[in-house]
Amino acid sequence: MMNMNRSEDAKAMNAKPQKPPIEPTSSSASEQEINDWRSVVDEEKRPSQDASSTATSWTLIQDAANDGSPTKINSRDELMKRYWSAVFAFIRSSGRSEQKTEDLTQGFFCDVVIGRDLFDRADSNRGRFRSLLMSAVRNYLADDYRMQNAKRRSPGTNAIRRIDDENSGIEPQSNETDPEAAFNMRWVDELIKRTSEQVREQLLSEGKVMHWDIFQNRILKPCLTGAPATPHEELAEKWGLRGLPQVSNLLVSAKRTYAKTLLDNVRATLPKGASASNEMNELFNALGMRK
Repeated sequence: MMNMNRSEDAKAMNAKPQKPPIEPTSSSASEQEINDWRSVVDEEKRPSQDASSTATSWTLIQDAANDGSPTKINSRDELMKRYWSAVFAFIRSSGRSEQKTEDLTQGFFCDVVIGRDLFDRADSNRGRFRSLLMSAVRNYLADDYRMQNAKRRSPGTNAIRRIDDENSGIEPQSNETDPEAAFNMRWVDELIKRTSEQVREQLLSEGKVMHWDIFQNRILKPCLTGAPATPHEELAEKWGLRGLPQVSNLLVSAKRTYAKTLLDNVRATLPKGASASNEMNELFNALGMRK
């Protein structure tokens, strides 16, 4: 188990990643755009090599739980960065105010993830880390609710508080977004954006600037921002290509690179033997986007 200085950890958590806006990005794309991402995943079904250690969530988790590792703190910080926005979205969608959500998110990572050594309890043979994390957040919110409710019942004076007094940040649950769906939306967002950055770096390092530009303007930007896809003819003119066939060939090549990287990243979060394609379909279905 980790022997950590709680005051230093709490201080370090003040430098948390900037919280995202609560409005979804890629996960609010149209059904057609989600199906575009499905087609990217389906482009590559064959088994692939293990993802690099820097991209593998289970490798990071094991390193974050290893007291003797010199990179333990870096691995822990990277994991918190990856899951921060998903936890924030889960708590916000449970009905807490924005300020209360910010406080609870920071408290969860300080008190549970670090303070209770959550990484030590993660086991790739027992299930997804994401499931363990959501269960831990639910329990944390239940504990917070019980504590706040106890404070309202026992104000510490002889006065009887009004029912409509300050509710300490506990608000009626929103019906707009289920907390688990909100968590998955943010998890998919982070996964897609991280994979996109990895693919961009790979293609540019291989001198495939055209591949990246075409993929970015035909698929990536429309899905992430809702921008219209750049016409094939415009891309062909920009890069001096011979029309639609040549643009399409470069796009297919870039999509295959993206599909392999995406599947590697998904596999890295799963227990042994689990299907990455099934995992992605489960997440997209959770967002209400079905084939």
